[in-house]
This record gives sequence, C-alpha cells and structure tokens, in this order.
Amino acid sequence: MKRILYLFIILFSFCIPISCLAEGFDITGENVILYNLNDNNILYEKNSDEKTSIASLTKIMSALVALDNIDDLNETVTITANDFIGTEGYSKAGFSIGDIVTYEDLLYGVLLPSGADAINALVNNTLGYDNFITAMNEKTKEIGLSNTKFSNPIGKDDTNNYSTASDIAKMLKYALNNDTFKEVFTAKEYTTSNGIILKSTLMPYKNILDINKIDGSKSGFTKEAGRCLASITNLNDVNYLLVVINSSLDYNYSAVKDTLTIYDYFNDNYSYQVILDDSKIISTLPVKWSKVKSYDIAVNDEVKMYLENGTSENLEYEFVGIKEINKDVKFGSEIGKVKIYSNGELIYSTSAYLNSDIDYYPSLLSIILITITLIILLKLILFKKRKKKRK
Repeated sequence: MKRILYLFIILFSFCIPISCLAEGFDITGENVILYNLNDNNILYEKNSDEKTSIASLTKIMSALVALDNIDDLNETVTITANDFIGTEGYSKAGFSIGDIVTYEDLLYGVLLPSGADAINALVNNTLGYDNFITAMNEKTKEIGLSNTKFSNPIGKDDTNNYSTASDIAKMLKYALNNDTFKEVFTAKEYTTSNGIILKSTLMPYKNILDINKIDGSKSGFTKEAGRCLASITNLNDVNYLLVVINSSLDYNYSAVKDTLTIYDYFNDNYSYQVILDDSKIISTLPVKWSKVKSYDIAVNDEVKMYLENGTSENLEYEFVGIKEINKDVKFGSEIGKVKIYSNGELIYSTSAYLNSDIDYYPSLLSIILITITLIILLKLILFKKRKKKRK
C-alpha cells in the first residue's frame, strides 16, 4: 500500500504543465487555485473544488450583473436610505444619503473598497433585489459555474451563497473580458464624480507588503470564508490569476500575504524555457537509394514551455514514426511524431515532416529502360556505319 501511495505522489508531482504540486511555500489559505493565463493552465491548486463561503468575492458576480444592466456608466443616481439596509458590519465605500453619483462611481465603490452601500445602490437602481439575485444565478449557468449559488449581492455568509476557488477563477476570467470590469478591477485608487476618494482594500498594507506585484484584485472577509483574495498579475511576461479563500483570520492581510507568497514562488522557480528548436536533432533515419545516406529529424519552430527552472536541461526526446526515408516518402509529408518527456511524463508532442527534397538514384526500372535505350541507340549507330561501308 505504501508503494502504491508513493508511486501516486511521484506521478502527480510531475504533471507538467497542467498542474504543479508545489511544496516550496507555506500558506494559510485552504482553497486555492493558480492559473498561468498565457497558456490557460492550472499551475497549483488546493481544495479548489470544495464548496465554501466566498464573502465579498461575491461582488465580482454582482458587478458583472450590474454591467449587463447599465446602459450609460455616466448616468447619475441618488444614494438613498434604502442603499444602507443590511450593510451594518460590512465594508462601505463612503457614500452618504443624498449623494449624486454615476454608475461608474458605484462600480469602483463595489470593487475597490468593497462597498456594500455601492452594490445596494446598483441593485436598487437596476433590477431590484429579487430579480438581481435571479440574474446572478442565471449568469452562473452562462459562465458554466457548476458549484456556485448566490443568495445575496454583498457576500454575506449563507448556506445558499457559496462557490469554489475553481469557479471563482472561471468567473474572474470571464469578467476580465469586459473592458470596463478590467479597468475598475485593476485600479488601486479612484476619485468619484462628487470628490470621494476610493481606495483598494490592498492599500492599507502598502507599507508592509509589496502590493505593487498585484495588478488587480478583489478581497473578501467573513468568519466562514476567512480572508479571501482574487487577483491577477504579470511577472516576467507571465500572466497569472490566483484565487485564495479561507486564509487565516489572525491577520487582516493573510490572504494578501498568501497571494504574494505564491506569486513569488512561481516567479522565482518557474519560467518559459526552450524545449525545442531547429538545432535539436531528435533522431536520424537512413535514406535508401540516395547519395544522402541519412536524414536528421528536427523541428523548424522554436517551442517554449512554462516549466520549473532547469527542467529543459534534463528532458528526454523520442521520435515515433517511419524507420527509413525512401522514394515513397514525399517532400512535406508527415513522417512521425516528436515526443518530449520530463521525468517520464509526456509534456509535448508535435508532428515531424520531411523538409528536404532528396536526390535519389534512378530506380532499377529506370536503369533497365536507360540500358535498353542505350543498346538500341548503339545498334542504330552500328547499323548506319555498316551501311556506309557497303556503299
């Protein structure tokens, strides 16, 4: 049993690049998923499909539904007392009753300071509460979130308001396709049309953590969801998306610290490496009936993969295909597959083609025909010579 378990761990550890089981960092988050957005690959996950409370990460969906129902971001609305119902104990953007603000102001109020007052104002001025919740749940189906349900737009703990790290990542990827959402999500500070300065929930930690490494984020916190952060960044031309849920309640910045720990680990230990180029000879095939006795299997394109640093130095290459080159193999035709392995795991496969126009010796039939032709010509010449002598 121990041997089977050991083999399972070894095999799972080398699933590159689909999922990297990193043991080189320590985090408190219980539900985590990290994507390399360049390749849309999962790099790391921890309980990513476990249903859990998600606190104000709910507001990502709330913002999406609001955007679906706003015609003009510059249109103004008036903040009323109704916008503060049910907000006690939750983060607020800082709006006051009677403030006249734009829909754009409210969106920033939702995503930067995570304002419950801002999302309520959006709900009240678009679909109304019940229809808004219905729209949120309909949106989950549109996006394909199979383990997500919403019962409120704020992110209050509720048995009917839950998701998973995996679903939140899908939701955020979808949301980032909306230019307005992305612009708001990646801001750290914004001044509303009536002069209120809104700041990202990351800003209080700027003197103790390097929040500049995080390009955009949405935080959350409740007792059941712990400290949460959904974020994106770009480090050394790699675009990452990370969701951390249920980080420790010991510190306000636990999820932010976990996020930076994960980003730093992958930035320091992984990179895009050249695994294939035209200088790499994979195999050599014999060539039949030609002055060229062998043909080198190579791939013209340069291929890079996101791998643990140093991996490219220990890769194994294999060619699977024809055993020899002959006249039946035409220029440009596929002759097999090039496969690349890391620690026994297939990480890349591509087709190999005959890229050279090979000059073959004449075939046996051609030789026979040429010989017969020469004999006939020779006989004709001899016949003419004899004919001349007789004359």
